[in-house]
Amino acid sequence: MRNLTIAPVLASLAVLTFCSQAFAQTQDDLFNGDILHEIRLYIAPEDYVTFKETNFTCQTQELEALAGAVISPLPRVICHFPVEFHWKFNGIDITLPQAAIESHGKGSRSNFKPSFKIDFSRYESRNNFLGLRYLILRADTQDPSLMHERVAMTFFRKLGIPAPREVHTRLYINDQYAGLYTIVEAVDPIFTQQNLGESSGYLYAYEWIMPWSFADLGPDPSKYSPLPFKPENNLIYPVVEPIIEMVRTINQAPDAQFSSVVSEYIDLKAFFKEIAAENFVAEQDGIIGGYLLNNFFLYRFGGTLRSIFLPWDKSNSFWQIDWPIFHNFSSNLLTWRSLAVAPDLIALYRGALQQAVDVAGGPGGWLEQEITREYQQIRQAAYDDPFKLGDKFASGILRPVSNDDFDAEAAYLIQFARQRSAFVRAQLNSGLILQ
Repeated sequence: MRNLTIAPVLASLAVLTFCSQAFAQTQDDLFNGDILHEIRLYIAPEDYVTFKETNFTCQTQELEALAGAVISPLPRVICHFPVEFHWKFNGIDITLPQAAIESHGKGSRSNFKPSFKIDFSRYESRNNFLGLRYLILRADTQDPSLMHERVAMTFFRKLGIPAPREVHTRLYINDQYAGLYTIVEAVDPIFTQQNLGESSGYLYAYEWIMPWSFADLGPDPSKYSPLPFKPENNLIYPVVEPIIEMVRTINQAPDAQFSSVVSEYIDLKAFFKEIAAENFVAEQDGIIGGYLLNNFFLYRFGGTLRSIFLPWDKSNSFWQIDWPIFHNFSSNLLTWRSLAVAPDLIALYRGALQQAVDVAGGPGGWLEQEITREYQQIRQAAYDDPFKLGDKFASGILRPVSNDDFDAEAAYLIQFARQRSAFVRAQLNSGLILQ
């Protein structure tokens, strides 16, 4: 095990050396989906033991602090640990000697196969990796196929939705194979600058704390932030009032002006394109999934009241082939009112669904090709992964996944790709509102 304690002068020299080497590689190289990547983390063994001991405590500690709960007088548990980060690319070992890891995930959280958030700038604010401050290494512990997340986000991006880039990697921890993981681009100001053309606005991560679907919670800002809308930037002055006004408008906008008034606060074309994509891939845990609002970021553009929804966490997509195209519209106030009084918005939604049908295709179409390509790329790494977990029916219990389970789920995804477009097209052509 290498020594992770580096003298300050040597650490600075190592960082400068890294930065001079990094110009040869780009983010496009890191998110090159044509190859299976390799990442190695080196962490002090005692730190990795502590990481697993505090894995679930760290999540509770953060949520309690955000909720303003009474904080224990006991010392806060340690949740960040120093690591040495290595990315193997084209035979080159690209190293960042000073990074940090913390645990990642909620229902997917596991000590058997943990997910990680990599923070490249925690110990040196100028540090980055190819211009990125963070990366997520997802263990995909709820998905027996290990592909839902990447396939869905790749599909979203093909539809023109600003979604995180994702690729697969073999992960090694202290030179021991830790399994097949997904590298996920973080949604942060760097992401908004690259995808939306600006980073001066306000970014919030939606943290699920209760079933909610735009019901008016009143004028108290604390009902909205820091939970469920957790600020990701502008932490001192998060400016929550536009969110309060957005929700009030969804509830109170006159029927005749619903679209025009709500569009002052939400990019409705982007919103209905995103939920069309989610419903096409049968997303069980998204904006209008089974738990009501969940798994998205909200970005409010600088100098405006207008926000855009950004997708996150698609591990529960591809839920069923015959998922109704208006699934849960009546349980979300924005989609329910749109159905009732805004045919222009429903036309947007239908158009976005038709685009999804055209892009995905049927047998032999783009979606089947992408699933087949990813399966062939990751198959051996998945077979070699002794830590595979899954929760196919969202029971809340993570169970071991065999290689046969992995193959069966991959076969189901191909079946989904072959049949889903025809089902959606039939529902669109019927003109019926089936939920």
